[in-house]
Amino acid sequence: MRRSRVGRHRVGAVVAVCVSLAALSACGSESSPLSAIEKSTPTAPVTGSPTSGLDETVRNEDLDVGELARRAKQSAANIKTVHVVADIVSDGKGTKLDLKVDRGSEDFQGTIEQNGVRLEVRRVGDDMYVRGDEQAYRSLVGTVDGELAAKLLAGKWLKGDANSEKLRGVRSITTVADPGAALKDFPEDGVKLPVETINNRRMIPLTGPPGRDDGKVYIEAQGGKPYPVLIVSKGSKSSGSISYGDFDVPVKVTVPAAADVIEIPDRSTTSSTPKPGSTA
Repeated sequence: MRRSRVGRHRVGAVVAVCVSLAALSACGSESSPLSAIEKSTPTAPVTGSPTSGLDETVRNEDLDVGELARRAKQSAANIKTVHVVADIVSDGKGTKLDLKVDRGSEDFQGTIEQNGVRLEVRRVGDDMYVRGDEQAYRSLVGTVDGELAAKLLAGKWLKGDANSEKLRGVRSITTVADPGAALKDFPEDGVKLPVETINNRRMIPLTGPPGRDDGKVYIEAQGGKPYPVLIVSKGSKSSGSISYGDFDVPVKVTVPAAADVIEIPDRSTTSSTPKPGSTA
């Protein structure tokens, strides 16, 4: 009898955590390069020639703003894998991401942290895995249920359908995997600013019209593909940065060991499952 009761408690704890996970979001909400990413749909890599006809002998810093933005979008569309690091504050809510993403399969692995709650996340095909420590589960669920979740689930991977509503917040983090998203609707009257040196790399900042957009998209200044490598926004409601690197470095996502995985119950199971703390 005791084993059955513990099993029901664990299922209830998983459900409570999933409800909290569904509320997670990834980016900003204001009109800025960050919100442009949030609202965009990740662009699948373009098949065929990796250069797509780009003349890589052209000096990127010699191009006018329109041509540079066009070439940067074209270069970004051909990126197959990317390492994304983001630190964003939106409506007072902080989000940090560190993800390695395969843009073709949308498999990824890394970490997501929001308001001090840090989770490991992995996606392999239709399977999503999420793992937190005791503090993460306690913070996500709160009160007595959070204590139960912390004890029963800490260190375990929760596995669910990547396309389910329960994991929509985690799934949405892949929207930041498109370096060209902030340039999708780049205005014709955008501005190319003087070259800056950041972390010993020469970059070309692009921004919207003066007085309308404080955000910047930084493009590689060296010759070759003009990759977007950094986005910085300083809006009143959302601010932060997203950096991109390790372009086309293979991403291999490791499937957690079966002994460390707990399946997220489906809708039919959860509807009849007692809440944590109830008796059998």
